Amino acid sequence: MGLFLLIAVGFAAVRLNIVPASASKPMSSLLMKITLPATVFISMIRPFDSSFLILGGIAILLSLVFFSLFAALSLPLSRLMRVPDGRRGMWCCCATFSNTGFMGFPVVYALFGDDGLVLAVLFNIPFNFLLYSIGAWMASMDTVGDKSRRSFSLRAILVSPLNGAILLGLIFYFAQLPLPDVIYTPVQHLSNVTTPLSMLVTGMNLAQGKVSDVIRDRDALTSSLVRLLLFPVVAWAGMRLIPGLDPLVLGVSLVILSMPAPAAAPIIAEQYNGNVQMGARVVFLSSLLCIVTLPVISLLL
Repeated sequence: MGLFLLIAVGFAAVRLNIVPASASKPMSSLLMKITLPATVFISMIRPFDSSFLILGGIAILLSLVFFSLFAALSLPLSRLMRVPDGRRGMWCCCATFSNTGFMGFPVVYALFGDDGLVLAVLFNIPFNFLLYSIGAWMASMDTVGDKSRRSFSLRAILVSPLNGAILLGLIFYFAQLPLPDVIYTPVQHLSNVTTPLSMLVTGMNLAQGKVSDVIRDRDALTSSLVRLLLFPVVAWAGMRLIPGLDPLVLGVSLVILSMPAPAAAPIIAEQYNGNVQMGARVVFLSSLLCIVTLPVISLLL
């Protein structure tokens, strides 16, 4: 509830004209390029623990299995729900993938601390490759007319401040390099900004959309409900069948898999000439509905 109150503050700040709606864009850039990488890096400054690496390997495997499973299920589900051509690809992309970085990491960090965040970072590794490969292919399904489909770019996945922070953090973790206090302290301060900033920006983004228009979009609603309820329940049921699965791994995985549609979906749609409007609507609606669905899913923990 504390996190969602921060979303409400961001929403009210825009609606009451305390800050302009346009402020969300530079704040998002600040989050993704500075404070979130700082959070990821600082979480890896920890004593080496070989048993924790086993948990990380399990998290990576779960991410690969479940996002691949969701991708396979989304195609027949889209046909079952009669999603029309021209929207089906983005419907599948938004239903399959979740908002791991922008919302997932801050929420996991708030709920599970440094241990949970490190597992979420490792969980995100297969997600990145799948989103920009399978997700990009899904987005390109909606290509119409004479627009050409763009090729998959490995560089677009690898070169980012967040991935740089992951790589640097892993180097410090495995080499057990000391971090001087003069560096550790400001990075820790930046890290502390991540969760509230993420929630505020989410609220600011929600304040810019017209809820009534989006709710009337049947395809946006069904994609959101599959993303927020159906697939997380499927993942929970699957993980419950794994004997001896660590509760922390289960909790982090379920929270990440219960996040709304990825904020990158409309960007991918634009890059691959897909249905940008459909992607933006599902991101908006699922981000709004997660205020209700996340507490419901958390009851399964």
